[in-house]
Amino acid sequence: MNTYAQIFRDVGLIWAMVSIVLLMVAWHAARRGDVMRHRLLMWVSLVGSWIFVMGYLLRYSLPQTSPRIPPEYIPWIALHGSLGIVLIVGASCLVVARFRARRNPDYVGHFNRHHRTYGRLLIPLWCFTHGGGIVNYLLFS
Repeated sequence: MNTYAQIFRDVGLIWAMVSIVLLMVAWHAARRGDVMRHRLLMWVSLVGSWIFVMGYLLRYSLPQTSPRIPPEYIPWIALHGSLGIVLIVGASCLVVARFRARRNPDYVGHFNRHHRTYGRLLIPLWCFTHGGGIVNYLLFS
């Protein structure tokens, strides 16, 4: 019988690979000017990332599901997790800003004016973070 930790590790690997594909297809859609497809794929990525984070937190809150992390892996896990959370929170701020556009047009205007720049800078970090999920799978298998 598989434990939650084992299932989560396997699902994490699948999510890492799927999310990299989603990001690449979304980036390609943005380059082609297909805004609706880009938006949909990024929504799926963001929602999937939050679901993954909730599953991760559940893993550490359930008895006997927390993995033992070797001390030499702690800097890697800290970098990977911190970067991932910063990216998810940043993307969530963009979504919230767009929903609140009528109340604060300057805030959403900033994101809209610099969206391409942010995307170009952050897509490698998103891919690094999701690629890090593959590394984590290999480290903890």
